[in-house]
Amino acid sequence: MLANTVADVSEDRGLTLWACITTFAILSFLAVFGRFSARRLKAAPLAADDWFILLALIWVWALFGIFVACRQNGLGKHRAVVSEAQLSQFYYLLYYFQICYVVAPPTVKLSLLFLYKRIFPSRRFHLVVHTMALLVAMWGIPSTFISIFNCTPVSAFWTRKGSCLDFKKFGIGYAIVNITTDFAVWLMPMPSVWTIQLPTSQKIALCLIFLLGLFDCAAALTRLVTSMLVLDEKDVTWFYSTGFMWSVIEVSTGILCTCLPTMRILLQHMWTKRVRPSNGHEASDSRVLSGRHDKAGWPQRLSSGGGISYDRTHSMGHEDCSASNDRWFEVPSSRGSDVELNPVGHV
Repeated sequence: MLANTVADVSEDRGLTLWACITTFAILSFLAVFGRFSARRLKAAPLAADDWFILLALIWVWALFGIFVACRQNGLGKHRAVVSEAQLSQFYYLLYYFQICYVVAPPTVKLSLLFLYKRIFPSRRFHLVVHTMALLVAMWGIPSTFISIFNCTPVSAFWTRKGSCLDFKKFGIGYAIVNITTDFAVWLMPMPSVWTIQLPTSQKIALCLIFLLGLFDCAAALTRLVTSMLVLDEKDVTWFYSTGFMWSVIEVSTGILCTCLPTMRILLQHMWTKRVRPSNGHEASDSRVLSGRHDKAGWPQRLSSGGGISYDRTHSMGHEDCSASNDRWFEVPSSRGSDVELNPVGHV
């Protein structure tokens, strides 16, 4: 029995924490880098969705930096082998970690909602987007204030001298709202996809891209089940380690899924350059990716190797739906500018 107790106390989740948190932090950086590279490739202007996702990336790397510091103060080890000085510093760092985490998911959701505005031209859908964005803000802002001022005085969070809200109850309540809004935001464009004048196969493909966002929901749900519901204040450095890991995984997964529609431009461009010989096709592709438009707002591009140009003889708001797989959702809006629904457009 004593041998088992000693073995249990000596457990350390350090390797798992380092591997998972570092991997997802790097993946989130690559996703945002790819997104901004695609914007530059298309000479497309940066908009609110880009700035929000960049802000979300900053939160991820803030979480990573705090994780590194917490790791030096016992995170992933049992409380029994952590000194009082380390524990005090751990609580101090935990205070900032939970603030960064509370802010991060709403930031990702706002980026996705503003991306929907680029993609879908419907004013009715824009109203839904604005309503959901308002709800996300009304949830995120108060939650942030609660995470900052949940103790009186604030320093009681790490000194344990004062009164604090029940951190576990707050964490569970926040997670439930977070997961609910995740599902709502990721599933809300599905009905609008089927109203676009496109072949069914392309509608299904777009739906699948948005359904990948359910991985973000799964990560948030896993964080709730594996960390918040089993939180034990008596062994905080051990049980909080799972929460640290899944917090970074959740936000990073949200960033990855949100960047997928835009990154497809870059991936398609890289694939085209790799597989097509230099026999004139590349010149055509460069025109496809140049982002130039004619006076009517239609992209000036040639069809090559399966790419199909739009039929500019059609009236505004209509398109030739006999396009190939590369012709994804770049429909001109009633204002004469393109609604960015095409991976070779400005999404």
